Amino acid sequence: MLRRESAGPSKKPAVLYVSKPLVPPWHDGSKNLTRDLAQHVQFAQSHVMTTAAEPLAGAVSHSVYAASGGFAPGLRANAGVLAHLMFATSAGRAAVWHFVFAPNLRSAQAARLAISARRALGWKGKVVQTIASAPLSFDGVAQCLFGDHLVVLSEWMRERMLAAGVRTPMTVIPPCVPAPAAISQGRGKEAMGDVSAPVVLFPGDYEVSSAAITLARATPELHKRGIMVVYACRPKTPRSHEAREAVIAELRALGVEQNAAQGGVQHLGEVRNMHAVLAGADVIAFPVDDLYGKVDVPLVLLEALAMGKPVVVARGTPPQEIRTSLAIPAGDASALVEAICASLEPSREVQEARVADYEAHYTPEVMARAYDALYTQLLA
Repeated sequence: MLRRESAGPSKKPAVLYVSKPLVPPWHDGSKNLTRDLAQHVQFAQSHVMTTAAEPLAGAVSHSVYAASGGFAPGLRANAGVLAHLMFATSAGRAAVWHFVFAPNLRSAQAARLAISARRALGWKGKVVQTIASAPLSFDGVAQCLFGDHLVVLSEWMRERMLAAGVRTPMTVIPPCVPAPAAISQGRGKEAMGDVSAPVVLFPGDYEVSSAAITLARATPELHKRGIMVVYACRPKTPRSHEAREAVIAELRALGVEQNAAQGGVQHLGEVRNMHAVLAGADVIAFPVDDLYGKVDVPLVLLEALAMGKPVVVARGTPPQEIRTSLAIPAGDASALVEAICASLEPSREVQEARVADYEAHYTPEVMARAYDALYTQLLA
């Protein structure tokens, strides 16, 4: 089933985006990136994979998926994508197939099969592969690559791909977020329980990296300075609860009170309105040293940047490429405390510089222009 959002055929070349289903909920970085790209490119007509019930505005939608699915589509969903690539008439007419997902061997094998089958039938289109997040390991990562051109989201990723022996032509195009709606800080603090103290927000994971524990170890000193700590961590795996309990145990051992509206630590879990929580925060702490499963520069940091919020990150990681971020050594609780305190009450000029950083590098329009240039180059 196909649903068109445009009236009549387009004279633009067609780009087919191969991704997770581009339907709500919008809490997956690779889905959001693909959605914003498909809706903002000018050079091409976007074709996207959705469900029958929820076509994507501004694109030609193909109901490839039966449901919105989870963070990792299952075997049946992947089989539907493969069938669409190999047999759908529209896929055979696309000038570009653009894959957006983390590199993995199973998906790469399926993609190669579809590409080979189409080429055997005379398809002469180009293949772009955007690496949406880091692989579990860079050993043998070249086996997971199949595009004519590779797009990575950070210089950090480009350097690691080159070190792993990848020789596919490669371009760095940072991710984007739409500008959040204006929300007052007072309303944001209400979203956290009507907090009046300065708030440092950790919008990451309890698991994977050492960041959550590092912030816990910084918390007693932050409390002495009148700063409240808020964790907004969405559970993604069965280990999430165990990792959360480990953080709570660390806080308890340090004598930190839990879930008090003033002076304690709040654990918000999955947040319905992250923009409101970001608006209520004074500093975003994200000293994450392992970004497995996340977009290189997590979108929540770009949303904070668009609001003019200070962002503290770990040195030597992709988020340090945010030009106005403040970087500290990963795992250093003392350095984290000092960076947070130094970021409180910035001048208007500093806040405006952060917003200008966002507008210059991380809007959907900026990202789409870079992809327009790439498509133009490939199809010249």
